[in-house]
Amino acid sequence: MKARNVTRGIRVKTWLYFALFSVLILLLLVAFQQVFFEPYYRSTKIHDIRYIVEDLAKNINDIDVLNRITVNNDGCSVIISTDGSTHVDDAIGVSCLIYRDKKVSTEYLDQLKENEKGELALIAQFSDNSQEMLIFGKTFYENDLPFYVLFNTPLHPVSSTIAIIREQYIYIVIVVLLLSLIISLYFSRNISKPILSMKKEAEKLSKGNYEDVHFDDNSSYAELNELSDTLNSTSQELAKINELRSDLFANVSHDVRTPLTMIQAYAEMIRDIYADDPEKREESIEVILEEVEYMSKLTDDMTEMTKMQSGQTKLNITDFDLCGVIDSVADKFSMITREEGVTIVRDVEPELLAHADKFRITEVIYNFVGNALKFYGKDKQIIIRAYRTGNEMIRVEVTDHGPGIDDEQLAHIWERYYKTDKKYQRAHRGSGLGLAICKAILDQHNAVYGVETKLKEGSTFYFEIPATKIT
Repeated sequence: MKARNVTRGIRVKTWLYFALFSVLILLLLVAFQQVFFEPYYRSTKIHDIRYIVEDLAKNINDIDVLNRITVNNDGCSVIISTDGSTHVDDAIGVSCLIYRDKKVSTEYLDQLKENEKGELALIAQFSDNSQEMLIFGKTFYENDLPFYVLFNTPLHPVSSTIAIIREQYIYIVIVVLLLSLIISLYFSRNISKPILSMKKEAEKLSKGNYEDVHFDDNSSYAELNELSDTLNSTSQELAKINELRSDLFANVSHDVRTPLTMIQAYAEMIRDIYADDPEKREESIEVILEEVEYMSKLTDDMTEMTKMQSGQTKLNITDFDLCGVIDSVADKFSMITREEGVTIVRDVEPELLAHADKFRITEVIYNFVGNALKFYGKDKQIIIRAYRTGNEMIRVEVTDHGPGIDDEQLAHIWERYYKTDKKYQRAHRGSGLGLAICKAILDQHNAVYGVETKLKEGSTFYFEIPATKIT
C-alpha cells in the first residue's frame, strides 16, 4: 500500500480550502476599498441627487418645500422657470458654484441646455478651498416650454474614511483569519474523521476480514451515513459470499472425491479380485458407470448454473402443453417410485397451455419432483397440481408430506449447496444444485415462485407462469 501523502489528505486540503477562501474574501474587501469605494460613492451620490432634482421640479411653485429640500440635502439649487425668472435656495455655509455673485453661472446652465439628453452631471472644484462639488442639472418641460433645475452639493472627501477603514482592516484581517482557521480546522476534522474511520475498516475488507468490519453511521452528514450503510451491507454480503465460496469448494471437492474413491476402489477390485468373476465384474463396472454419470451430472449442472447467473443463456418462449410436460416428468421417475413404493398423484386441469420456455420449465418441475422424492412422508405420496389462476396465469405446485422446513433454513434453501445442519452429506440423487437452478430459471422468467411449509406436515414448492392468450 502506498504511503499517504499528508499534504494531500482530506483534512489538510479542507483546512487549506477554507483558509484560502477567507484570504480571498479579505483581498476582495481590499480591492473594493482601494478601487471601487470612491467611484461607488460618487455614483450613488449622483443617483440620489437625480431624485432630489426631480423632487424640486415637482414642487416648483411651493417655495417652502423647495427651501426644505435644499437645506435637508446640504446643497444649493437654482431653478430657471419657463418665463425666465430665477429661484435660488442654498443651505447655510454651503459653497455654491451654480450661483455666484448673485448671478446664475452661465457656464453650467449653457452646458445643460446644449446636452442632448437634457441632463448634466459633473464634478468641479471650488477654487477657494479646493472643495469638490457635484453639480447636477436637468431640463424639464411645462406646457411644452423648458425650465431648468440645477443642484450643487459638496462631495465629502472619502480618503480620510478609507484611511480609518484601512487601519481597522488590520484588526479585521487578524480576527477573520483566526476565526477562519479555527472554523476550517473544526470542519476538516469533522469531515475527515468518519472518512478516515471508513478507510481503516475498508483496509480490513481488503485483507478478507469480513466479520469484524463495521462502518459507523453516526456522522453529521447524511451522505456519509448513507455510504456507511451501503458499505455495511456490502461487507455483510461479502461475508456471505465468502462463506458460500468456502462451502462450495468444500462441497464440490467432497462430491468429486466420493465418486473418484468409488471408481478407484471398484477398478482395483476388478483388477485384483473379480478379474475371473464375470458377474462381480459387471456389478463393479455398473457402479463405476453410475459414479461417472453422477460426476457428469454435477459438471453439467455447475456449468448450466454459471451460464444462467452470468446471463449467457436466453429463453426460448413458446406456447406448449403443460399437461404433457407434467406427465413426461412423472414418467421419468416411474422406476424410482416403483422401487421405493412412492406414488405421484397428478391433479392437473385439462388443456393447460403455457407461454414460457418449455425446456426450462420442464427442468424446474423435474427438480421440484426430485427434491420431493428426498423428503416424502409416511404416506409416500407426492402431489403435482396445475391450475389456472384467472385467465392469464397458471400455477404449478409440487407437494410432499415430509418433515417440512424450519424458518432458519427457509431463507437459504434456494442457495447453492446450502447445508441445513452445516454437516454436508452427499445428496441421495442429483448434484445438490437443483433448487438453485430452479431459482435462476424462474428469475429469468420473472415468475412468482416460493415454498409453503409446515414442520412435520410437509412442503409445497410452487411457481406461476403466463397462460397462452386465446384470441
